[in-house]
Amino acid sequence: MLVAIALFPRNTALDSVGPYEVLQRVPCIDVVFVGHRRGEVRTDNGMLGLTCDATFDEVPSPEVLLIPGGVGTRSLVTDERVLEWVRQAHRTTLFTTSVCTGSLVLGAAGLLQGLTATTHWSTYPELEAQGATPTAARVV
Repeated sequence: MLVAIALFPRNTALDSVGPYEVLQRVPCIDVVFVGHRRGEVRTDNGMLGLTCDATFDEVPSPEVLLIPGGVGTRSLVTDERVLEWVRQAHRTTLFTTSVCTGSLVLGAAGLLQGLTATTHWSTYPELEAQGATPTAARVV
């Protein structure tokens, strides 16, 4: 099973590395960090670099798609290349998921229309504007 974790400038390290640490220990799961280009991206505080091992184009149909949060999601909600990749990958995923403000990207891609979703409390209005019903529940 292939899990694609999207990386982008100003992502929150815990939102991408936390799921990675759990999933990479499962023998039947391969985890790949994907982004616009291979190479390093800096996290939201600029102090940690994470490495994209593949581009979005190189991983068109993972079984699991994960979008982490971070202030960098704000530019992704208008990044048509990312949004189209999310839409295309979602068509064949077993799970399309996000952490924190990563849900804003899923919403911008049109995947949360009419669904209950969660995010950081400060971005409930943005999530609602994308057609989702925000909730304070930790897991949705």
